[in-house]
Amino acid sequence: MNEQKSTLSEIMKNVQTSDLDEQMKKLCDQIMEEERPKFNDPHWEPRGPNTFLSIQCNKPNDLEISYLVLEREMKEKYIVILMAKPLRKNTCLKRKRVWEVNESKPEKILKFYAETLKYVKGN
Repeated sequence: MNEQKSTLSEIMKNVQTSDLDEQMKKLCDQIMEEERPKFNDPHWEPRGPNTFLSIQCNKPNDLEISYLVLEREMKEKYIVILMAKPLRKNTCLKRKRVWEVNESKPEKILKFYAETLKYVKGN
């Protein structure tokens, strides 16, 4: 966790803007650059203009493909969504669970996301 905190601090130094959405987008883009190569099923990655961060969170022996998504619901308002689909079916990802993010600082929003990711993975 200390390593994540120092990485986040380093990224925050490079993001100098007062607009929360712009800060979040830059931070999440940098995180995605690092995380995307780790995906087992990258073609299922949720994407879109309001999708800021999506990390594959299923374990190798799971029967589902799952992604935890940080999405902008409206200006400076975010939600975290667990999306999944059965492994063997060629259907789209569906929302399984949604958490409202009640934070207004990038560090706290990303901390909430990280804690939710840890919970979803069962760590």
